[in-house]
Amino acid sequence: MSTLGGSAESAAAADGRGKRRGLPFGATVYLAVVGAAAVVVALPALQDLSLETPGWTTFLLLTGCAAVAQLFTVRTKRNYAYHTTGVFLVAGALLLPAALVALMPLALRAPDWARRRVSSAVQAFNVAAYTLAVLAAYAGAHLARDLVHGERFEAAAAGAVAMALLVAVQAGISAPMVAFMRRCSLFDTGIFSTHGLTTELVLAALGVAVAGLWTGDPWLVPFALAPLLVVQRSLSVPKLEEEARIDAKTGLFNARHFNTALEGEFGRAQRFVRPLAVLMADLDLLREVNNTYGHLAGDAALDAVARVLQRELREYDVPARFGGEEFAILLPETGVDEAAEIAERIRCAVSATQITVDTAPGPIHITTSVGVAAYPTHADDGTALVHQADMAVYRAKVQGRNRVVIAGHEDAVATPRASERPRAAAIAGPLGLQVPTVGIVPLFVTVAGVLAGVAAMVLGTNQDLLGMMALVGIVALVQVLADASQGAASVSAVGLLAGAALFGPRVALPTALVACVVEWGRTRAPFARLGLDIGTLTLAALAAAGVFALPRGVLSPDAGLIAAGLLAGGVYFVIAAAGPLALAANEAGTAVWAAIRATLGWILLQDAAAGLLAGVVAVSYGAAGLWTLALIAVPLLLARATQDREAARAQRMAADLQGVVETLESRSAVLEQANDSLREHSTAMIEALTAVMDERESAGHSGEVQRLAIAIGSELRLSAPELEVLGQAALLHDVGKLAVPDSVLLKTEELTDGEWEQLREHAPEGARLVGRLAYLRDAEPAIRHHHERYDGLGYPDGLAGDEIPLGARIIHVAEATVSMLSTKPDRPTQAAVLQELRRCSGTQFCPRCVAAVEAIAGAGLLARVRKPGDLPVG
Repeated sequence: MSTLGGSAESAAAADGRGKRRGLPFGATVYLAVVGAAAVVVALPALQDLSLETPGWTTFLLLTGCAAVAQLFTVRTKRNYAYHTTGVFLVAGALLLPAALVALMPLALRAPDWARRRVSSAVQAFNVAAYTLAVLAAYAGAHLARDLVHGERFEAAAAGAVAMALLVAVQAGISAPMVAFMRRCSLFDTGIFSTHGLTTELVLAALGVAVAGLWTGDPWLVPFALAPLLVVQRSLSVPKLEEEARIDAKTGLFNARHFNTALEGEFGRAQRFVRPLAVLMADLDLLREVNNTYGHLAGDAALDAVARVLQRELREYDVPARFGGEEFAILLPETGVDEAAEIAERIRCAVSATQITVDTAPGPIHITTSVGVAAYPTHADDGTALVHQADMAVYRAKVQGRNRVVIAGHEDAVATPRASERPRAAAIAGPLGLQVPTVGIVPLFVTVAGVLAGVAAMVLGTNQDLLGMMALVGIVALVQVLADASQGAASVSAVGLLAGAALFGPRVALPTALVACVVEWGRTRAPFARLGLDIGTLTLAALAAAGVFALPRGVLSPDAGLIAAGLLAGGVYFVIAAAGPLALAANEAGTAVWAAIRATLGWILLQDAAAGLLAGVVAVSYGAAGLWTLALIAVPLLLARATQDREAARAQRMAADLQGVVETLESRSAVLEQANDSLREHSTAMIEALTAVMDERESAGHSGEVQRLAIAIGSELRLSAPELEVLGQAALLHDVGKLAVPDSVLLKTEELTDGEWEQLREHAPEGARLVGRLAYLRDAEPAIRHHHERYDGLGYPDGLAGDEIPLGARIIHVAEATVSMLSTKPDRPTQAAVLQELRRCSGTQFCPRCVAAVEAIAGAGLLARVRKPGDLPVG
């Protein structure tokens, strides 16, 4: 029985951090109403209770069994509860007098309360709900006995009414309370799910059987109750399956389930030429959170990110904890741009999240770096897709963290925030084009297709109902098998065209409906897409039926059917394939004819072949009857049989290619050596350029900023690749000043507004210069933003807080420290420099970077920072 004991007990007991809380106001009022109703209903019955009341033995046995069953509750992931108590409640309602029936709920809940000590308010509600439900079942059973005459049907009618009322009243009373507790709709409580209600009805029906055996021969009751053990185990199976694919710490899917889902979704993306995206998100500096505030704070951070993912993602996306502090997100039916938008929305939401833990003096803020990869743009298999997304995360890390980077891009992608980008529901077509599912045209296609299909069913004249039913079943079978065996296109076109040839327009809607619903069961795409698919395929099938109905002219009937099949296949292609692609291309501003020619030529051949086969089926149907329909499924089964041979051939080819790969690897090593040599020469040239730049202002300035920045980055525990990029950015942070005239750069008087604008352009200009060298592009964000202030008052983009790349924040502090040690006539003391940094911490400088400088000073490293003007150049 799914009751408040599972759904709302946990909601009332704890929030996401394990802290107890009371009932919401609405739940409190509802509890008072239900409790009062239970008292009003139960008191009249309990007035007749005494030791002479008949049925005490039966009451004790049934209540004892119910109490034991209550102890073995099965709880699902969302804390819904299933137990076998309903068996004994229904039996009690049929066997006991009203006084004992009213006493059962209080008695059966006592052991469970003694064991778990849940909220008194929750237990009171449970008792009240059970009381109202079991008394309703009792009253309904007696009313049924009074209305139904005949010993043969009286007990059955009473049992049916009792079980139905117990389940209905229990669900109807519990659902509003759960909705109050979770602040959701009645439907979202899950209490009215088909699985839950049918399970409860089956258990209640077993209670009717127990009551019947008790009346006839009580010694047979234990044999009737034996299946309860199997029922208990079977109810536990979904929970065990859920636990096998759920990460216990975050509640998200685990890596094993993610890999399974990726394999399935990638296969569908290949077969149906649809896009698929993967996001890899890695928390920034989670180790620092663990070391500073303890591992419980790190666990709270993981849980907070998991809740952000659950809130920001769509129902059919697959978020998983991939390992440690890394999350993987599978985005079906999603292209590169939409995936980048989702990634940016997640990044912003994580950055805005405040995590409160007892070990921290205030809220903890975390950030995440996200990598985006999409099929078919970045990879042609699932493993490569994850690898590309992981490499994009790596680039986001070295570019300063708290960023979104798209795979294959040499630089970071600053996607606009979700609020700045319009969102449109869409489905993907070939070349990653998005077929819109929202708008006048998709709505018209959906409505027109369904209405035309219904009209064809009503007005059609074909009476071969058995044949139509067989065809619909074969279409469903073919669509199911296509998921495991077919190439890029669905083979449902064969069934739809065969139906048009055999039965005319009357079967168009049923065949399109079953094909689309089967596919929807696998993909769980939005309902708007399901409606568009049904409408499109129905219109295509109706058009094909119209072609088959055309007069054949001078051709023989058989030749005419086959010729009509070829033409019908072409018409089907235009409506079902070319039409949606043209709509998508028009929406994206792409040339329609070019998109169709590049992607759909092979689909035209398939649809023409399907139409030809439909014509052959129509010719043969008159002679062979239903057996002719096997022609639709046979090609599919033959295709499956050839797969093993193709796989073996692919393995042999892979072995041959292995030798080629080894040769390429050896040549790649040679090229890598050449590339390293080129890098060394380029770096030497850049360093020489930096020396020339420093000669204009302060000799050795950039080198000293580099040394201090690397020391700060090491204190912040940056990885070796991050330190390498930080060193490059720190050395080249002022390279943009080469574009600033000497009259401005070396001016000793106060600069005018125009001259300040020229000087401020050195940061973005330096980023542009560095961005022209591919191996230095990871340093570009730190160079561009090294004059941003932590309070958002810096330049060039006015970023604030963690929005500023970490490398830029480090260089900002390092440059300020070096400048304070060199620009004043008298070298300030270390204490004075640290005091100034502390004063500006949180406004001009990043507090974490300032803390790192203080740690460096405590270790004596700051004293090694020399006055740049005293350093040798070159």
